[in-house]
Amino acid sequence: METNDATWKAEQLKRLDEARLSVRAERAARTEVHGVIPNHFFSSASSECRDLFIDGHYYGCISLAQAVGKGLSSYLGRLHQVGAKKDPQQRVRRLQTKGAITNGAMNAFLLIWGTDRNTFHHLNEDVPTDYGELERRAESCVQALLAIESELFAFSINEGRIVPTHPLHWPKTDSEHVDVFLRLSGH
Repeated sequence: METNDATWKAEQLKRLDEARLSVRAERAARTEVHGVIPNHFFSSASSECRDLFIDGHYYGCISLAQAVGKGLSSYLGRLHQVGAKKDPQQRVRRLQTKGAITNGAMNAFLLIWGTDRNTFHHLNEDVPTDYGELERRAESCVQALLAIESELFAFSINEGRIVPTHPLHWPKTDSEHVDVFLRLSGH
């Protein structure tokens, strides 16, 4: 059988998936996402952060979480008319001072960026290579993103309708509806 054969490759992928299943399930059990967020430019990318972590793609998870954090902070900066376009750390500090986010959300943003944002963003030579360290860093990014989204996109359900706690953060489709991105898969 030729190694470029699609059937052979499918079998190899199946074996690899089976071998990785238990560690993927364990990482999935340790993390979660906020189940409903606005359907906006950051929604799909935010969801992929956890998927990357579960699949063991730590560099991708960390880099994407840092980018999502920057995107979310820019989005909030525009909504709340807070400056610091080129300095996301300063932007979240201003958002916190203005009362647009809590100290907990500000700290979660800062944790995602840490002191290594440029290291991952530019793949500098000092990027960590220890997979245990990378796994811990990636997990902390996923947990921090959950904390941010749980605050920014908090909601209640009233008579079957989603009622955002912070309506300004949710783009409206009309005067009575918001556009949502559901992440209720439970994995």
